[in-house]
Amino acid sequence: MRYKTMNNNRRTIKSFTRSALLISMGLHALFLISLFYYIVSNESILPVKDKIAVSLSEVPRSLSQKTPIKPITRQLKTKHEATKPLAIVESINPHNAFNADLAPTTPIITEQPRLEDTKTSPDVNVNVSTALNQIRPVENGLSTVEAAEPTLGSLGTKRSGTQGVHRATTRSTLNIAGSTGVGSDGATKIGDVLENKPLLPNIKFSDVIRTLANQIVGTSEGGPIDVVFVIDSSGSMGDNILNVAKHLVNMIDVYESSDIDYTLGLSQFSTYRANNHKGPTKNAIQILPLTKDMKVYKREIRDIIIREDENALDAIVKTVNEMRFRATSKKHLIVVTDEPFTSIEGRTLKDAIDICREFGIYVNVLGLPEKEHQELASETNGKWHKIPGERNPQLIAQERSTASTSNTKDNALKKAKWEGVQRVGLGLIQNTRNEPVDIILFIDGSKSMEDKLPHFLKQFDVWVRDWDNALLNYQLGVVRFSSNDSDNTVDVFNPPQSLVQVRQIIELPCQDDESLLHAIVNGYNQLELRHEAKTHLILVTDEPIKQTSKYTDVIQFLEKKHVVVSVVGTFDDFQEKVTLKTGGVWVPIPEGHLVNDVNW
Repeated sequence: MRYKTMNNNRRTIKSFTRSALLISMGLHALFLISLFYYIVSNESILPVKDKIAVSLSEVPRSLSQKTPIKPITRQLKTKHEATKPLAIVESINPHNAFNADLAPTTPIITEQPRLEDTKTSPDVNVNVSTALNQIRPVENGLSTVEAAEPTLGSLGTKRSGTQGVHRATTRSTLNIAGSTGVGSDGATKIGDVLENKPLLPNIKFSDVIRTLANQIVGTSEGGPIDVVFVIDSSGSMGDNILNVAKHLVNMIDVYESSDIDYTLGLSQFSTYRANNHKGPTKNAIQILPLTKDMKVYKREIRDIIIREDENALDAIVKTVNEMRFRATSKKHLIVVTDEPFTSIEGRTLKDAIDICREFGIYVNVLGLPEKEHQELASETNGKWHKIPGERNPQLIAQERSTASTSNTKDNALKKAKWEGVQRVGLGLIQNTRNEPVDIILFIDGSKSMEDKLPHFLKQFDVWVRDWDNALLNYQLGVVRFSSNDSDNTVDVFNPPQSLVQVRQIIELPCQDDESLLHAIVNGYNQLELRHEAKTHLILVTDEPIKQTSKYTDVIQFLEKKHVVVSVVGTFDDFQEKVTLKTGGVWVPIPEGHLVNDVNW
């Protein structure tokens, strides 16, 4: 019984202890919950510095772009076939960024030029000398060193070494665009000497450029534009090229006032013949990448080298393939040419149109009123404008072959000024700026030239100064010709001759008469010329050839030799046609004669 009571007491104590423990745990839990609630209710969940600041920004809506006619595909850059340029432009002109894409040349031994069919006076004893009889007075007037070494200190020759080092590095300040009476091919138009009536309407170049710029801006839809001038740099384009550079500011003003993002590129095209102008004709197409440096761009246009012919279709295709246009820009070509479209690579007008349409390129044309010029512009959504004031070479030929009255020609010779002779020197710079050239003066040594040669020498001094300023790589030679009753004398002074020597050769005593055609053929055959250099002949005479003389063979002979012939002379078929055929310059000699007469 007692044992049973003790067991009950133990159970009661355990039950009480358990209850007390549960109550204690409940109170502790309540205390902790209350404490947590108190802490939480008096403190924010996130500190101020951890709070997230949110700002709303408006995403600009991208401008819709006009989808090109055909999807834009990747442009593949063509490889140049030429391994070495004919003339490294930078070596002569450090400001010029172009490298001529020309084939390499190597000196070759040419056969001695002869003209078997040329007929000269058979009844006259010909004395072709090397000036041994007359060179002694010239040498006696020089120092021993100068006579023995004509290249030392000569102004008319370039010495060995790095080109451009021996001359002033400043660019020539010649205002070629301002020369009056010089045709775009460098040849004076005889129609301009006789009359100042232009054959085409006088449309201002500045107005055309400004109008075209506004039309280009109209296609931009406010977006960027890339404009590339594709310029014909053949012989007939000299004035037009300079006009583009001169009036480029008008186009830039339009772009600036329209707040347009614009860049300008340049592609110039012509042709050349390798192997001393005896090889096949090849394209010379040079491309300047897009730029915003207008100073450099304008200089590049002014420095375009005038060459031989042109193939516009080949230039358009190459420009589209190689010019790196911006992806989002409206792309414009401005083709400037005064010749019909041609190609030596078998391309057609359709080929040019197709590639321009493929890349969504507008083609604007400053050209001739011909169907193909207008069709290229219309088929690519571009604009056509007639090239301002420039005359076609066929029209120039018509002018030169048109028979004018004797009185009109005589008045033109009487009104001619010696300053006009400078057009010959400027034309030579345009044609041969970055190529070596041998310049040969053919001087009429007859009595009628006695009072004219001192005036010519003053102009010759200016030529030399301008050629040196333009950093031409040239050498001078002289062929002096005269005749009397029994002999035709041709004195040949091979290059290089110094300026002093040239002056003293020209100042030699004059004789009775002259025979120009005979002097050209026989004098040229005696010349020792550089194989890698171009040849530029300058004929100085005040009389026409005799009416009975046959000059066609002489012109063909000069064309075959690929020489350029300029003339300071008078009106006759030979003097006028030889400059036209060879790409030279004709200027009237003051007080020249219209009839060949030994008694002047």
